[in-house]
Amino acid sequence: MAKFVYFRNATDDAYLNSVENFRGMSQEAGDTVLLYFTAATDSTGNTGFDKITITTTSNKEKEAMEGIAAAIAGSSSKNVTVVCDDVLGTKCDDNISVVAGITRNAAGVGFTAITGDTTLTGADSGKIIQVNPAATTLIQLPGAAVAGAGWNVRIVLTEDDGGAMDQIVNIGTLAGEFFNGIIIGGDAGGSVLANGTSNDFITCTANAASGEEFFIYSDGTRMHASGLCIDVTDTLFADAAAS
Repeated sequence: MAKFVYFRNATDDAYLNSVENFRGMSQEAGDTVLLYFTAATDSTGNTGFDKITITTTSNKEKEAMEGIAAAIAGSSSKNVTVVCDDVLGTKCDDNISVVAGITRNAAGVGFTAITGDTTLTGADSGKIIQVNPAATTLIQLPGAAVAGAGWNVRIVLTEDDGGAMDQIVNIGTLAGEFFNGIIIGGDAGGSVLANGTSNDFITCTANAASGEEFFIYSDGTRMHASGLCIDVTDTLFADAAAS
């Protein structure tokens, strides 16, 4: 039998989703915990994400996350578990203060097109990021721990004429973090491995080809990347951004 979780922060603002659609939690600020669910409704036609913002007791984010996780995973015989109802004052854990916000279809709506420098966040998980650079472009990844295990994006290079990119694209990890992974080149059958100790960029030169793509995910500690390109001398892991 399906299980559900329920949140309410005002008389006319409530949210219910299935336990199966829960995707994880993230602390990105003091006394704040974010919960992510596959979207209950999505008018865009993509598989989006909903975000519930919980305010916690001061310095009790970890305890609140543990309490919420226990409530979601619990074996209660009830079909619906109330995580927090601000109207009735019901909470699954004493370290929860209030539901600070319910954001529907705003986190990870599935597709973002960019043309210049962009910093990705936890809310971009699951997206296709299409980049058609107007100039040298940096795509900055979030920290692996902040994004959380399972955070992922697919980054696709595109150029209107379908040829060379003509502009440089750099994909960078958080300072002090490094890539693991492999990029496979199709032109000469070569490949390049990330060394895991100093490679903190994927560099795509102006000679990189439209259509090259990278799947990147976090294991909670570091970012892993797998990529397809034409030539690994034009698209590779590196210790510094291309310029």
